Amino acid sequence: MLKRINYISSFVQDMSDDEIEELARQAAKKNAENDITGVLMARGGVFFQIIEGPEENIDRLFTTILKDPRHEKIITLGIQIGDLQRLFLGWNMKAINLDTTLSERLQPVRAIIDAVHAQSAIIETLTEALAASAWAELLDLTTKE
Repeated sequence: MLKRINYISSFVQDMSDDEIEELARQAAKKNAENDITGVLMARGGVFFQIIEGPEENIDRLFTTILKDPRHEKIITLGIQIGDLQRLFLGWNMKAINLDTTLSERLQPVRAIIDAVHAQSAIIETLTEALAASAWAELLDLTTKE
């Protein structure tokens, strides 16, 4: 069974091209040992990553990713499990900095990342507003029943 996870997250602090490449090199080395392939894209302080491999190995890796202090606000965009074909065969981890890569063919990917990041910011703002005002009111309503 192959498992694929794609997610988006925000950098905790700015990362240079060299730092992103080094992160991908370290990941590629570990991923090669665990039969994991994928791609890591960076754009405007946001990571978009797709990882794929044996289900248990992906679960272990994603648990590590969730604890990684280099990023925050991790949002899982999709999970697929089954008899899947690898999308990134031969890439134990390929890094693409969409801010510095000029290829026009990557423009749709840039647009998707920008849209998902904007949506997550809206959701976060709405959640904070709910927590600040309506949540207390909702709790008050439940205690009156």
